[in-house]
Amino acid sequence: MQLEAIRNELERRSEAQYRAFSLSLTPGSALPLLGVRLPVLRAMAAQIAKDDARGFLEACDFSSVEMTMLYAFVLGRLRGEIDEALRWFARAVPHIDNWANCDTLCQSFKQAAKYPAETWAFLMTLRNREEPFVLRVLVVTMMSHFLTDAYIDRVLELLNEIHCEAYYYKMGAAWAVATAMAKYREKTFAFLETTVLDDWTYNKAIQKMLESRRVSPADKTRLRAMKRGKIAE
Repeated sequence: MQLEAIRNELERRSEAQYRAFSLSLTPGSALPLLGVRLPVLRAMAAQIAKDDARGFLEACDFSSVEMTMLYAFVLGRLRGEIDEALRWFARAVPHIDNWANCDTLCQSFKQAAKYPAETWAFLMTLRNREEPFVLRVLVVTMMSHFLTDAYIDRVLELLNEIHCEAYYYKMGAAWAVATAMAKYREKTFAFLETTVLDDWTYNKAIQKMLESRRVSPADKTRLRAMKRGKIAE
């Protein structure tokens, strides 16, 4: 499928009402949002990956939120060497400017499970960047693929070290800490007791834990007692 045909298909499958709803959830993006539902994007990505994944990844112009998400879904289906996959991943990172595109790219990169060492090495090239969404790519990819026995300590260490005041970065960091609690309870409690996370991110992480069905009632009682002084939402 040629890129122009893909653009036309995205336009054809767009829905005005869904676009309005999606815009309310992803404010601030410089990319146009068309209003194409995720099942449609996944189905298109499956066909593109079958036809010519590399041709699409090369040609993709990141011209809309949906085109960028389509890129992520196709990349997640790519088979081959991890160095190639990471080059395609790196190509997308500068175009990420909203939480939906970020999280789709990070969570779709299934290659990380098969090649954790190589993927981790790439992520470490992002740790000293200043762009908030680049840092969110780092923490959401860690959360999605590196909450494992081999990497949990390194993940928590990085969450403690990175400092960024941007809202969407802090939300991603809080989400990562809350997800770590569901998988590594004792390590995450120890982290909460010593972390230098800012109060807002720390309390937001605890809030997400309190909302989680994967955290026990007893642990939720303990977490409520650990919240810091009242912080504005």
